[in-house]
Amino acid sequence: MFTPLPKTHYAFLAAVLTAAIVIGFYFSHHQAKKIVVQPKLAPMPTAIDPNFNTQVNECFLPTAAVYGYNLRITSGFRSLSEQNQIYEQGRTVDGHIVSDTPAGRSIHNFGFAVDVADRIWAFNIDWAKLGKIAAYCGLEQGPDGDLAHFEHRSGLSRDDFVAGLRPPALSLPCAIMETRAQTNKPLTRKDLQVCGAPKF
Repeated sequence: MFTPLPKTHYAFLAAVLTAAIVIGFYFSHHQAKKIVVQPKLAPMPTAIDPNFNTQVNECFLPTAAVYGYNLRITSGFRSLSEQNQIYEQGRTVDGHIVSDTPAGRSIHNFGFAVDVADRIWAFNIDWAKLGKIAAYCGLEQGPDGDLAHFEHRSGLSRDDFVAGLRPPALSLPCAIMETRAQTNKPLTRKDLQVCGAPKF
């Protein structure tokens, strides 16, 4: 024979059941929050980064040209084997040492660096001014006194690049730059004034 429980017991059981549901929901929700999706790390590239390339060719080189520089890229993307050949020069291969950076440790290997020289004056130019122009375009002049080297790191170290991290995309300082590049017309000093660029 079934004996009904006192009403106070039903209220107690209801409270326990409600608490169990709330606790279960809390823990399931709390555990779900702990799941962190790791960002997809970039593989080793096979070419210069397209966004970086745009900054170089639509901002840095044209702005430098406005100030009388006729720059050419002497080195852009380098494969690991190309970097290794450069690094071994003066070490295991005859010649002078031209690089202290082994393969896989150069920002060139990740497609975020270029070396430049002037077509007429070669390396006999105002590198400090070029550094300011590069900074306007979001680029950084090379570390360790490598004045002809320009890159985009945004605070990332070489180890960060090796680990698969990449800097955020850059934006052109002014839409006129993209227009001039698309119409194959040179950037002018007036264009830079419209863009609000400083005098370099």
